[in-house]
Amino acid sequence: MSDTTLRYLETLRAIPRHPRKITAGEVHAHLLGAGFEIGDRSVERDLHKLSTRYPIVCDEGVRPAGWCWRAGAADLIAPGLTTGEALELELLARYLKPLLPSGAWASLQPRLSAAKATLKTLADAPLARWRKRVAVIGDGPPLQVPEIASQVLATVHEGLLRNCRIVLDYRAVEAEKPRRYEVNPVALVYMGQVGYLVAMLWEYDDLRLLALHRMSQPELLDTPARQAKDFDLSNYLREQSPFDFPGSEEWHLQLRVHGWLARHLEERRLSKDQRIEPNGDDADTAIVRATVRESERMVWWLRSHGPAVEVLEPAALRQRLAEDFAALAACYSKASK
Repeated sequence: MSDTTLRYLETLRAIPRHPRKITAGEVHAHLLGAGFEIGDRSVERDLHKLSTRYPIVCDEGVRPAGWCWRAGAADLIAPGLTTGEALELELLARYLKPLLPSGAWASLQPRLSAAKATLKTLADAPLARWRKRVAVIGDGPPLQVPEIASQVLATVHEGLLRNCRIVLDYRAVEAEKPRRYEVNPVALVYMGQVGYLVAMLWEYDDLRLLALHRMSQPELLDTPARQAKDFDLSNYLREQSPFDFPGSEEWHLQLRVHGWLARHLEERRLSKDQRIEPNGDDADTAIVRATVRESERMVWWLRSHGPAVEVLEPAALRQRLAEDFAALAACYSKASK
């Protein structure tokens, strides 16, 4: 399709049905947002030209004049999706599907189909090309995403939505066989592409993290779920840091890092109070100081950089990593069979 044809289609899609109205200025802003370079006078000319071929009308007696599809107009293009709306739904389907209740996802299917059709029809429009130019990837190794049974996801969503208890089989990491649990669902959290249910078991008050892919044989109960007192998901994730496997102390880190890692930490800081200083006359390394919460996740990060980072303080953490790396060196020094 030519750019003019694509612009006409986007213009028609931007016009609402009667009695809603849109001004030529609003159509102009919409087209600019969709990536079309056009002046406001050209938009007005387009609207009047299109009104001779399509049942769109404007209230000439009002300033600014409002445009709409005539009442009772056949479904030619309206009420279709604009390219922007289609793009939003496409990205929603790509990245946010696990966070939507199953019922809501099912009800979205007609609009998702319409979005695909719109993006296919307007494949050369600027916004339609956008979906092929953006992506989200993890910053870890490319591990395979564990499979979650559709029945599990649907039941967990329903339990959260209706605030009902769930009974299910759950196999912990260290267990050979699953065990039957009665679960009070509290919240759903994804770390990367792996989903976890924040829940309380039976009548206990402590919060647990249950991986969705380790669940099976779920059954939704009519019993209302118990809720943690004054629970706030944002506060829980920020203050409890459950995915960091936190300890009870703060670490006043002092690290000797290679130059490339220092530059990396200038962009992705370890803490708000982080400071990076030159390491004397050694231009290849720098000293990083930061106050962080004790956590296994931080230990994993320090290990992952190997000799590029040396822990100077705290002494206990330095000793732990020294023992870990000594054991690793001993392991690799053995002749392979």
